[in-house]
Amino acid sequence: MAPRITFIICSVITFLIAAAMYIAPEFFTMKAFLKAKGNEVEIGITMHYLLAGGIFHVCLLLFAASKLDGANNQKPVMLCSAVGFTVSCATMIYATIFRDLGEVIPPITGTGIMAILSWFSWSKIKE
Repeated sequence: MAPRITFIICSVITFLIAAAMYIAPEFFTMKAFLKAKGNEVEIGITMHYLLAGGIFHVCLLLFAASKLDGANNQKPVMLCSAVGFTVSCATMIYATIFRDLGEVIPPITGTGIMAILSWFSWSKIKE
């Protein structure tokens, strides 16, 4: 798949995740932290607002990367994208298994798909 298309797909997915977290932070907090009550919920909601801002920043960077021309420009950015999504996915898997994180299967799946797509696109860029 062309790097430009991969960057745009990942940008759209990260935008949707950021928008959902911004619109419904309490939903995400209660799904991730099943036993949260009182002040813990408020902290979780604040955390999700901040996380949504960071994810939106990634969305903008990916969209900007879609405008890059030439393999020498695209390959390092695609590698960074692939490593970033892989680390994010691995962190969510770790937190789900060892930290008793709630229902995070959709984010794990989405991040994993973006990691695989990025690695595949990175391997196809010819210098």
